Amino acid sequence: MENKIILISGSTASGKSDFAMKIAKNIGGEIINADSIQIYKDLNILTARPNIKKEDPNHHMYGFLNGDDVWSVGDWIKEAKKISDEILNRKMIPIIVGGTGLYFKAITDGLSPIPDIDPKIRKELIADLKKDGLKKLYSELNKIDPAAGKRINQNDQQRILRALEVYNGTNKKISYFWDIKRVKLFNNPFEKVTITLPREDLYKKCDVRCEEMMRCGAIEEVEELLKKGYNINAPIMNAIGVNEITEFLNNNIDFREALDLMKYRTHQYAKRQTTWSKHQMITWKSISTQLSDKIVDNFIKKL
Repeated sequence: MENKIILISGSTASGKSDFAMKIAKNIGGEIINADSIQIYKDLNILTARPNIKKEDPNHHMYGFLNGDDVWSVGDWIKEAKKISDEILNRKMIPIIVGGTGLYFKAITDGLSPIPDIDPKIRKELIADLKKDGLKKLYSELNKIDPAAGKRINQNDQQRILRALEVYNGTNKKISYFWDIKRVKLFNNPFEKVTITLPREDLYKKCDVRCEEMMRCGAIEEVEELLKKGYNINAPIMNAIGVNEITEFLNNNIDFREALDLMKYRTHQYAKRQTTWSKHQMITWKSISTQLSDKIVDNFIKKL
């Protein structure tokens, strides 16, 4: 187990966080978040952030950024590497868990060798975003780098900003860097696991989670978020449930419609995550789990 890092991926509501917690308690692990929306402070309920108790293993990189902070994959992996090294120095085991495939790809495959960009460029792009909107920035990206435009979703604010930032800072397209050999920050041995469930079971768990969120204060949470006055394009505003609950609060839809839309978007998100896993995590160990103690015990024995 020396210097080994455990990677646990899975779709939303698959049970990966509970699995990671059980493993951490049994082997002396500390958990690092690999979910791109759980890094933000504002939404505890809607992002399904783990309910961490004092006696639980240490958790890192949960709820530490403001809702309008834009973090690239590069930002995330540098912090994750730093924390992983600190955990290993304490003779503990890093357990990186989440559902953001690009984070895991950066760990296992490395990052494109993009040089550091002047922070002023990012600030200028944020100002342009607030002034002109994401649609205009995406149109600009398609003009300067059509290859990147094809690969980046028109609603993916962080990747659109990153692509424009790289171009403005280096005078080279981000797609140029994609074709260059990647640089690995992690050179540790990995135990790579993806948590899987039959689609019907996964969707049922998604639905139950959405219903629980609404019962446990998601509406009030969004009300508080809206008071902060974030721009509609701020990363936190993309969290599933924010738009649906906002529409409900504005009396544009009723409660049932808001809940049904949340469930639908969560299904779609889970489907995308599952598809990513099937195509990008072929060599990962797949565990179909209902999180029984036997499964946890078997996993630990094979480490």
